[in-house]
Amino acid sequence: MSLNFQSILIVTYGRSGSTLLQGILNNIDGVLVRGENNNFIYGLYEAYKKLIDVSSHKDTSQPNHSWYGGGEIDLELFLNDCREMVRNVLLANSNDDKNVLCYGFKEIRYFEVYQQTKDITDYLNFLGKIFPKPAFIFNTRNLDDVLKSGWWAKMNTESRTRLIELEIAFQAYIETHQTNSFMVSYEDVVCQLNNFKLLFDFLGAAYPENMDEILLTPHGYGQKNIQANQNFTLKLTPASLYHHLFVVCEIDNVPKRILPSQEFNLAGVVIPANNQMFVSGIYIMSSGKIVRAELGLNSPVYGKKYTQILASNNARFKFHNLIFPKSENLHLFVEINDCQKVEIATLYIDFSQ
Repeated sequence: MSLNFQSILIVTYGRSGSTLLQGILNNIDGVLVRGENNNFIYGLYEAYKKLIDVSSHKDTSQPNHSWYGGGEIDLELFLNDCREMVRNVLLANSNDDKNVLCYGFKEIRYFEVYQQTKDITDYLNFLGKIFPKPAFIFNTRNLDDVLKSGWWAKMNTESRTRLIELEIAFQAYIETHQTNSFMVSYEDVVCQLNNFKLLFDFLGAAYPENMDEILLTPHGYGQKNIQANQNFTLKLTPASLYHHLFVVCEIDNVPKRILPSQEFNLAGVVIPANNQMFVSGIYIMSSGKIVRAELGLNSPVYGKKYTQILASNNARFKFHNLIFPKSENLHLFVEINDCQKVEIATLYIDFSQ
């Protein structure tokens, strides 16, 4: 497939899952989407607006005029310089130029832009002037989850209203720029819903065959989904992939060391998201064989914390007397309602250490 655009701009706010989307898009051949740049291009936009104002002055050809030369400012020359500079900043390495068919960046500071101006249309239109054939991808997330995440949890109660207003501004822009605008949510991405797949059609790119693997790759900062021990690594699947299924999914009891042909235990807690779901099985796949955990063990602390979920009182699980004679990669799964299976972790055992 040939790409429909020559640049991609991810327009969003903080804690929306935009780094994950950025990482996914960078798996498309010929696409380079950089991360945040502290909104430095907004400074160029403000300079452009000032130059428009200066160039509007008439009869400035005389050297004794207070706006001498203002009317001769070449705005298109300024835009050309912006195009070249921004491209050079984003590509960074000129040796890769020939391989980059589509470039851009993601930025979360549109929230700040909207708070200053109560409008994002003019700024987005400016970006459309300095990026070639741009695609604007608006990235959103369930606001209940956003407002519990990162710095938002410390913000005042007006944050929700302001984020809603920003999302309305996103939608308004899309309605007037339908040919090069697309809205996708974090939930669309992690659940691989149809709207997320349509994003690739919009871009003119094939949907990656290794999407499951891409989604399992940690994105962003402060990732804590890998526990490294003496001779094994426990890599936890990002909770974003199954947060709609569980309110708690933890492996909290692991050995300090695993030795060949010696028994060890592994335990944790899994609590379904609602009372219509139940955990029907937790198991490890090892050399094509299934090893099941004991379910329904007492979990009084979680029972008190999640009183609305009936299963929370007996939500612990435990693998008893596990034993492996050789190095292995073990995949841990949770089965929901006797049908849906979700991988929650991978245990990498290396007896060569």
